[in-house]
Amino acid sequence: MIRECTEKDMEMVRGYLQDEPYGRAILTAVNKFGFKEHFQTVYVDVANTENGEGKLNGVYLFLYRNIILLCKENHVDIDFLEQWMGISAPDKVAGRKDNVNIVSWLLTDYNMKTGVTDPGITDEDGVSVDCLAGAEYEGEWAVLTR
Repeated sequence: MIRECTEKDMEMVRGYLQDEPYGRAILTAVNKFGFKEHFQTVYVDVANTENGEGKLNGVYLFLYRNIILLCKENHVDIDFLEQWMGISAPDKVAGRKDNVNIVSWLLTDYNMKTGVTDPGITDEDGVSVDCLAGAEYEGEWAVLTR
């Protein structure tokens, strides 16, 4: 089930995001901007396990007109993204190649670049979001752009 992330989720979310540059970027944005800014929304995909605990399947950061996602087992919820993109198509989608490749099925008129070191996340004025630039976020990003 996908729902909006809250402070109550942060312990689970931190552990999930800290190991990969895509996750660290999401975590940095959450730490910097929190959950109350109009330009940022974080969603979590949590499945209930047999023992009733939640298992995190993915995290989706909608930051300005960008999406950064991390779904470690590649359980990208295409239905959720399709609904969201029916309301507002993003300027950019960034994350791990296998995750972004799934999103590319929805955004067939976008171009995908792989092996990108820095995804170049920008605000509504096209200015780089400085808190997401740095060596700790460098990796093998895949980026979809218009």
